[in-house]
This record gives sequence, structure tokens and C-alpha cells, in this order.
Amino acid sequence: MIRFAVLGYGFMGVTHASQIKRHPQAELVAVVETNPDKIKQSTQGNLGEAPEQNLLQGVAIYSTLGEMLRQEKIDCISLCLPTHLHRTLAVEALEAGRSVICEKPMALTLEDCDAMIAAAQHNQATLLIAQCLRFWPEYEKLKQYIDSRELGALQTLLLRRVSAPPFWTGTDSWFAAAAKSGGCLFDLHVHDVDFIHYSLGRPSAVFSQGLSTATGLNHSVMTQYEFAEPMLCLAEGSWNYPLGFRMSYTAVFEKGALDYDSGRTPTLTLTRSGAQAPETVALEPGDGYSREYDYFISCLEHRQAPQRITPASARQSIEIALAEARSITTRKKIRL
Repeated sequence: MIRFAVLGYGFMGVTHASQIKRHPQAELVAVVETNPDKIKQSTQGNLGEAPEQNLLQGVAIYSTLGEMLRQEKIDCISLCLPTHLHRTLAVEALEAGRSVICEKPMALTLEDCDAMIAAAQHNQATLLIAQCLRFWPEYEKLKQYIDSRELGALQTLLLRRVSAPPFWTGTDSWFAAAAKSGGCLFDLHVHDVDFIHYSLGRPSAVFSQGLSTATGLNHSVMTQYEFAEPMLCLAEGSWNYPLGFRMSYTAVFEKGALDYDSGRTPTLTLTRSGAQAPETVALEPGDGYSREYDYFISCLEHRQAPQRITPASARQSIEIALAEARSITTRKKIRL
């Protein structure tokens, strides 16, 4: 049995807690949260209201990580606090010998990423960055087709991720502070940055354009990715969508195309070359959150380092996102 503590009880903290509670080999022992109101009320996110029915029954509540570590026997910390706090608290937990699953993005600087990696290595602790698209069934299926070449070589890939502004607690939310969230580029668009890196490898160059608020907060980004192979890849991320959340992709191969839209049923279809109509694609059960936790807990149980997403790989995705930020600022292509 893997004993967990959730650090931060906002929308993603509740999401992580629900995954721990449903897993037969996991136990939610404690939650660390400085705001008592978050313990009492439901939380909102871009996927709707977080599932939190009876999650905290029998769970100890603490106000600091240090206090919790002194009082509880914990195997793993689920780090679900604002991005600018990731380094400090991940390092504290790792140096205490606890494993950490840290919400994306890993951090906003490579220096912070390196500090987290060093703490994990020095203390022989497991660190997994929760880039959930690597576990999302529709994206897993896309990677399978890319790797197997069943439909031939990938020719074009267009990814889109749009959301209403994530200021569920008001415009004074940490999301609205570029120094804390990194804006849309790091908080939302980074999902697709990471998936592109995971499925296609490191791009040779990026060219990005973006829009920002008067305070300098990036709210929209479009990026073209260059690779040695002859293909086109473009990703859009936006916090300017009027209502709710939507993610989608269109992947065109030599012998067919995959179309995914989270707002449609069926979500994923395949149109083969010469076919008269698209076919529905069968998917693995669950979503990216449940499959991510199944994988992580299995790694912990078997004392195996996670290979599907290593800390070094997550760091490389941040490096790509930083290159996109430079491209937006300079209005130039950035080579990697």
C-alpha cells in the first residue's frame, strides 16, 4: 500500500486525491492546505467541478509540509500547488526521502528543473511530472499510429487546446500572474508541447506568435515546429475561449487521418484512404489522470523508475516552451 499526501487542495489537488482514493493499492493519509475554505467548498477547473465526494473522510489536514512530514508516515507527495512553488516544495519532499508526483508544468526555469532532478537523484527518490497527455487514451492512440507507421508516415499534425480564462477565484488568482503561472504557454499549451516532444522528438526549431494582456500575461499562442523529417506540425493554445474547455487534434498520415475532438461523440475517428466514411476508434478505458496514477503507483510498487516520462524528458519540454517564449518576444525562429 502506497501512502500519499496531497499538497494543495485546489482543483488539481482534488483531482489527484480522487485518483488516490479510487486506487486499491493507494491510501490518502493527509492533505496540506493553508486555506481552510478550500477544504470546505467544491473547486472549479477548466474540466468542470472537481470530484470530491467524501474524499477527506479519515484524512488528516495540515497547514505545512514540514509539519505533515513530522507527523505522518508518507511514501509519496502529490504536489498540486502553483507552479512557482514547485521547486521549493518538491526539493523539500525529495530531500525527506519521499517520492513526488508533481503537477505540470515541471517549473518555469531550467534552473528549477535541475534542482528538482538533482534532489531526486541525490536522495534516490522517484520524481514524476504529471504530463497527463502521455497517458490520455486518444493521445496514446495517436502515438501508437506514429510509432507503428500502420498508416504510413505522419505528414501533418495540428493540435488545439482552448479554455476560458482560468481565473475561477477571480482576477487576483495566481494564474493571472505571469511570474507564478507562466501564462497560457506554460499552464495550458505546455500539454501539447510535451506531447509533441514525447511523440515526435525534439524539434530542430520553433516559431511562435502570441497575444498578451496589458499586464504582460500570455493568453494565446500558436507555434510551428520544425523537424528533420518532411512534416508539418502546428499547435495552438488559448485562454480566450468564451466558455469551458476543448482539446483536439488532426493527424494526417500517408494512408489516412485521425481526428480527435473532446467535445464530440465519438471523440476519435479514423478515416482511411479510399474509405467512404470515418470509423470510430476503440480506446483504452479511463482518462489520462487515472491511467497516469495506475502507471505511477505500479512503478512505486515494483520500485522501478518511471520510463514513460522521466524528469529529464519533462525538463526538455520546458526547454522547448522557453524557446517558444523567446520566439514570441523576438518574433524570430528559435533553433534548438
